[in-house]
Amino acid sequence: MDTPHPGHAEQDPEDWYGSVRLAVRTALAVAGVPGDAVTALAVSGQGAALVALDEAGKPLRPAIIHLDQRAEAEAAALAQSPLGADIRRAHGAAVGAWNAGAKISWLRRHEPESATAATYTSASGFVLRRLTGQSWQSHSDAGISDLYDLAGRRWSPAALEALDLAPDRLPALAAGTSALGPLTPAAAADLGLRSRCAVVAGGEDTSSAALAAGVTGSARGFLSMGTAAVLGVALRRDLGGSTALLRFPHVLDGLDLLSGSTATVGAALAWLGDLLDRTPQELLDLAAAAPPGADGVDFLPHLAGSLHPVDDPAARGAFTGLSLASSPGALARAVVEGTAAAISDNLAAARDAGAEPDELAAVGGPTRSPLWCQAVADATGLPVALCGPDGAPLGDAFLAAAESDAEAAALAAAHVQIRRRYEPSPDGAEAATARRARLDRVYQATVER
Repeated sequence: MDTPHPGHAEQDPEDWYGSVRLAVRTALAVAGVPGDAVTALAVSGQGAALVALDEAGKPLRPAIIHLDQRAEAEAAALAQSPLGADIRRAHGAAVGAWNAGAKISWLRRHEPESATAATYTSASGFVLRRLTGQSWQSHSDAGISDLYDLAGRRWSPAALEALDLAPDRLPALAAGTSALGPLTPAAAADLGLRSRCAVVAGGEDTSSAALAAGVTGSARGFLSMGTAAVLGVALRRDLGGSTALLRFPHVLDGLDLLSGSTATVGAALAWLGDLLDRTPQELLDLAAAAPPGADGVDFLPHLAGSLHPVDDPAARGAFTGLSLASSPGALARAVVEGTAAAISDNLAAARDAGAEPDELAAVGGPTRSPLWCQAVADATGLPVALCGPDGAPLGDAFLAAAESDAEAAALAAAHVQIRRRYEPSPDGAEAATARRARLDRVYQATVER
């Protein structure tokens, strides 16, 4: 990732295609499978990256990715418009600088030469273009954009009109299991595959990872923990109204995903480790030795603002309950318990929208900590089931192998791997409920300052 100016975050789209080429060739070599044996592949990628392409499909500039904040002024203007209200009602999220419409508006103001792009696409959309020679994007990937009509499953006529954007400057849309065509001869040579290999639309990476974790209906939720945490639950398309979470199409037709992000989870522990000159694992060992409740210390984890269920970029973190006896272990345990409380806030918002998961399938680095997994189980009141590490690529494999959504769901159900399950404990759940109430009061106090 490049940061050429404060608030800017960019990547070279050609690096993505190079990574695909390397990944495919490495997989063939490790598996000992000849390229001619591969009949289909699917693609997923990070959401909310904007790529401006010329007529030949070449990038006009580096991609503006989801972490980029340059378009804050344009996002604020869109948010105050009638279109902004429509987006909030449909997607459950206010227009932010990460949205495509805000980024396109910024390009028009600051880089008019880039704003003449023949096509605007996404990360996976760019790779699909390189693989097939045609401009495609999956509904799952397109669906997080402010340019997408969630109810109509199409690009939004209202958004295109508001931005004076012709429909042919956006990719054609396809379902996750749709075969878009064969590889171009050039792409086949790059990847070491036969040119008859089918390219399948795939999805946004969170959706593909959710499929890999067995999220094929409303019974199982999905939790990806890393620097941040993303909680996702599936909801039938015809259910639920407005929501405080981001809502977008699942890779399986007929389902939406409700997604709630906690910005600093692993990042909060890393921050504390930097302050105390301890590694995250050392802090987790100390946290495990500290008593439940962290000797009365609570932690509000908004070190980089709040994303969901409250959209508050100005939110800040806090430790409360400190004393002269507070130890590094107590602080570390407070981080674990406080981030689990924030994750449970997103689950509560999902339930308010009509979702009813009965367990969370979890992946990511922090899930290697039994303490953290148990804290999440206690805070959410749901079992936490640890899944295999393959994530989105495994979901893409299911989509590539399937000829229908039902077949993709069946493959996921048959192959999901649960390595361990953490059940909520009555005492831990009771303490977590009280902690959430205390942290809510702390947040309200910081807002009122």
